[in-house]
Amino acid sequence: MEKALKGKWSKEKAWEWYNSQPWIMGYCTYPSNCVNRIAMWQEYKHDEVLERLDYEFSVAQENGFNAVRTFIQFDVWLYQHDSFMKNLEDYLTVADKYGQKVMLVLGNDCTVAKSRWKAPVFGEQKIDWGYHSGIKGGQHAGDYREPGYQLLDEPELLEKYYDMLREIVGKYAKDERIQIWNIWNEIGNSNRNQMSVPYMIKAFEIVRSFNPIQPLTADIWRTNDILVDRISKEEEVAVQLSDIITFHNYSPFETYALVVKKIKENYGRPTICTEWLNRLENNNVDNVLPLLYVENVGSYHWGLFQGFSQTFEPWGKYYIDQEKGSDKDLTLWQHDIFRFNGLAYIPKEIRTFKRFADVAKKEFENKQEKR
Repeated sequence: MEKALKGKWSKEKAWEWYNSQPWIMGYCTYPSNCVNRIAMWQEYKHDEVLERLDYEFSVAQENGFNAVRTFIQFDVWLYQHDSFMKNLEDYLTVADKYGQKVMLVLGNDCTVAKSRWKAPVFGEQKIDWGYHSGIKGGQHAGDYREPGYQLLDEPELLEKYYDMLREIVGKYAKDERIQIWNIWNEIGNSNRNQMSVPYMIKAFEIVRSFNPIQPLTADIWRTNDILVDRISKEEEVAVQLSDIITFHNYSPFETYALVVKKIKENYGRPTICTEWLNRLENNNVDNVLPLLYVENVGSYHWGLFQGFSQTFEPWGKYYIDQEKGSDKDLTLWQHDIFRFNGLAYIPKEIRTFKRFADVAKKEFENKQEKR
């Protein structure tokens, strides 16, 4: 743990970094023609993926977005190393072309149970239509209690994962196209609890050893617990290691607003919400986005385009809840803001994004002029 903390940014340095740029208004996404991260990063049909990325990043820029959060895929690095590294460079190049700074997610606890895990298969990817994430029985199905599984649980592959971190961070630690290193997504999720904590600590240690120009963070995600002054042990470690505070919250707006207030009070570091937008819970663009701007909290909602991963569909747990009597409107899109054809799902939402992007840009320009 001590080695992982060596080089952690002070609060002053973190705020200097945060205030040196416009308000972050980003999104989490896969290209809409990819059902999963294997499809996104593999060699197969990469030209089609790149073509779609070029279009989607251009739409993002036109509507005021300036950042994207994306997940790497260890399997693809492991089995298609050379093309993966080329494809990562392609991704950063196209994102930069359209002014999209990249938050790269390196580790992830949002996984499926081992009983449902399937070894990676390259080429055309299977799509389960009508299911969130494009996977029937996937990590959002809500119908299993086993711990999630990942390749890192195999000792012989864990060291190769660390080799991947050394290669990627070694190459991009001083590259301004990378905005943030998101060391771990949702530590403890999928019933893993503290299983991945040693991996996360080692990942922080490796990334910090390159003295990157970007801040490091690991997301906290059971953030409603903060309202009762409780946080899991694994998330305590994540906060302790992080230069900036990143969190997820898909709760109703009234709860969401209180969570934002509590996180800012508790930690005093630059804060970014790296996942939100859940229309089924009144976690909407027209209430959450203005709050984040006013509170000077960065924003990454989930989903840009409706696509093969189908994150506009409800989580599986919502169907289970409905069978038990829930009255949530499952005809609403859960995530995503544009239809596959480029039209807005709700045009008013897009106007809201553009309005706050314009306000934030002007505010930043005025601050720069006064210096």
